[in-house]
Parts: sequence; C-alpha cells; structure tokens
Amino acid sequence: MTDHVLRAGDTALTVSPGNGGRLASLRIGDLEVLGRGGGRLVDWGAYAMAPYAGRVRRGRLVWEGVAHQLALLAPPHALHGVTVDRSWDVTAADESSLTQRCAFDSRWPWSGHAVQHVELTADGVLARLEVHADRDAMPAWCGFHPWFARSLGRGGPVLVDLAAGGMLRRDADGMPTAEVVAAPPGPWDDCFVDVRWPVTLTWPDVLRLRVSSDAGYAVVFDAKPAAVCVEPQTAPPNAAELGRAATVEPGSPLALTMRWDWRRL
Repeated sequence: MTDHVLRAGDTALTVSPGNGGRLASLRIGDLEVLGRGGGRLVDWGAYAMAPYAGRVRRGRLVWEGVAHQLALLAPPHALHGVTVDRSWDVTAADESSLTQRCAFDSRWPWSGHAVQHVELTADGVLARLEVHADRDAMPAWCGFHPWFARSLGRGGPVLVDLAAGGMLRRDADGMPTAEVVAAPPGPWDDCFVDVRWPVTLTWPDVLRLRVSSDAGYAVVFDAKPAAVCVEPQTAPPNAAELGRAATVEPGSPLALTMRWDWRRL
C-alpha cells in the first residue's frame, strides 16, 4: 500500500496506511524527528492504539462479568490494540491532510472500527483518533504512541519536561495500579495522571517540540538509547482491570486529539 507524504512549508509528514496507519516520518527541514526504539513493529514511528492502549495483563479482559482472552502481541501480555499491525483504508486525502479507517478483526470480541485524521501545517501536526462500536456497547481506551528520536544528529540528546499530578505505581507485572505516587527520577516506563499539557521535548540548540492533548494520561517511555515516547492515552494501560475503561456505544465514539507544534532554536 502506498505511503502518503503530506507537505506544508519545509515540513514533510509521511503516513503509512499499510504499516498500521502510522506516521512513519516527520522531517522538519533536514531534521528527522521520529525515531526507532527497536526492531519490532511496535518500536517505530507514531501510531494509533485502538481499541485499547498499552498492555492488558496476560490478555485477559473482563467486561460486565464476562472474561475475554485477547491475542498476545507481546507475550505474556496483550499490547497496543489490534490496529498497529493492520492496513488502514484511506477515506480522504489532500496535500496536507489524510483520513483513514481500520475495522477491528476477530482478535477483538466486539464489532467496531477506528478512524484517524491527520493534518499538517508549517509548524504543527494535529491528529484525532476515534474508536467506534458498530453494534453493541463495548469497553475501550485509546492513545497515540509516538517514538521521537533521542538525537537529531546535532546538539544534545532530547530533554523531556512533563508536569503531572503524579504517576501510577507499577506492580510486579509492570502494570499500573490505582496508587498515585510521586515520580522518581527516570528512566521511565510509566503512566502519569492529571497531565498538564503540553509535554515539551527539547533538543538543545536545535528544536523544541510540544505535545498537547485532551487526554488525562500520558505514558512516558525513555529507557531505550535511540528514541523516547510520550503517549497521550484516554486511560492507563490495563484500564479495564482498573475500572477506567470507557463504555463506547454505537453512534458515540471515544475520541482523542493530539497536537505537536515546534520551533527551531
């Protein structure tokens, strides 16, 4: 499936519908801002997570008293939904925007689909994700998973500045609990609550990029040497177990917006 390159000013944003609908590249002039944290499909670009975001403990999702077993994309847990490894269908596109759709396959117990809209301007990217129930009410929580390059080839490594009400303590499985604690020094692979957007990424003397969202949660992952993640999410990983998943009904999708804006230093 053909990639789509959106252009505005000296910025080019490559969207890859055939690779999980992800943003595969963001070039601002000669700077490649998106990065790669490893060799797996989930380790590069910026992609939507739907109809759930992050891990589900051992793939076991209990909803309204019924237990469902989800596919384990990253054993021993389910991970990042069912659209990251699917092709998305482009429903509208022009020089600076693109809309795409992905139906959930049999790995999700309910009939539904996701819609993702991306717009590029000379100094920003606006993305919106919707999770739709097609027939029956279902649980959902969603997010975006961008990998940002730790280094842009000159200047120093990226610095992440985040303000939040706290961090959810992780248990022995690495799953967030309901207990809110003060964030220790990084590296992090953690979910932050009551996030005060924007979260700012600064590559000293090169670029400052701000991540804004209407999400209440952000997962920050900075334990890899080549890339870092700032992930807006509507709920924490494993949200159904924590009682924080949304109920999505036909005609009333769960929606999330994310915006990046930047300036050169």
